[in-house]
Amino acid sequence: MQIVLCGVWVSIVGRIDDGDFDRVRNDWIGFGIAASEGRRSRMEMSDLVSPKQVSRAIGVSESSLKRWCDQGLLQTVRTAGGHRKIEVSEVVRFIRERNLALRAPEVLDLPPVSERAELGLVRGQSLLTSALLAGNELLVRQIIFDLYLAKHPVSVICDEVLAVAFREIGERWACQEADPFQERRGCEIAVRVMFDLRRCQRPPEPALNAIGGTIEGDQYSIPLTMAELVLRDAGWNAVSLGTSLPFSSLIRAVVETRPRLFWLSVSYIQPSIDFIREFAKLSQACMEAGAALVVGGRALTESLRLKMTYSAYCDTMQHLERFARTHSHVISSSAGISTGDCPVDREVVSHPTPHGLENPS
Repeated sequence: MQIVLCGVWVSIVGRIDDGDFDRVRNDWIGFGIAASEGRRSRMEMSDLVSPKQVSRAIGVSESSLKRWCDQGLLQTVRTAGGHRKIEVSEVVRFIRERNLALRAPEVLDLPPVSERAELGLVRGQSLLTSALLAGNELLVRQIIFDLYLAKHPVSVICDEVLAVAFREIGERWACQEADPFQERRGCEIAVRVMFDLRRCQRPPEPALNAIGGTIEGDQYSIPLTMAELVLRDAGWNAVSLGTSLPFSSLIRAVVETRPRLFWLSVSYIQPSIDFIREFAKLSQACMEAGAALVVGGRALTESLRLKMTYSAYCDTMQHLERFARTHSHVISSSAGISTGDCPVDREVVSHPTPHGLENPS
């Protein structure tokens, strides 16, 4: 088994207690990573489009599009009626890999695109900050989708665009240049946009299953969504259980689903919770299930971490992605070997190993 402690240095939150900005800004926000759900055997109709729709969306002839399908360049599925359809995620993959223009995204029920992706991550972050403050959801969708089509990894978009944008919003709030409702509205918009982006990701690997959430009283949601997207981008089928769950419920989920990875985001600990004792139970459950336990959050102080068992600490979503890809590679290539014996990519480990745990080999 591998137990991993992770955190992201960002100042974004899912929900913030009134008048508690100082407790939030420039904190370690916990995030969850994980995966499992399996390739969908049945697709929602809104996620399946016809070759004709795709040809219109990218501005090519229908005959060219069908030829690409026949050559296997675009994977298709057959409906019950025998009609050939294409998943939207497959279309997006094809566009990204071949640097094609998306001329009519509305045909695929995708957000409008622009030339902003060519301006890079810094310009995208600046535009995103303004759009979030203004509550311009359409523009937020456009910016994120532009960057995704420009082949920026989801982890990079999270670290260098979304996190930076929310940190700036937090700083403006501290200086009374932004109102709390603008930040909270921006959080709601960001969650919806990230959920839409998930629709554009390729179906994950069924065997790479995981679950994750936050403990009871911890309402922080954005980091969970970011991590879920990052893991899915790395081929994992990440499924968030949501926020504010009792330890007993988290343990039951591990026992019943036996995930390959389990994440726990710890941004806030209620005084009434015996965190170390309850965490030890969760850690034991993960060990018995053969699951890698990934934990993070600003509430995990050094004194707490010294009492916890873990083997690595991820600083960013990009580190998280590297760990996820390394771990999935080991799982895929180690038939007959327990995932608990899988090594950790040392480049992901950026903090000393706390007391009571051997260094990963």
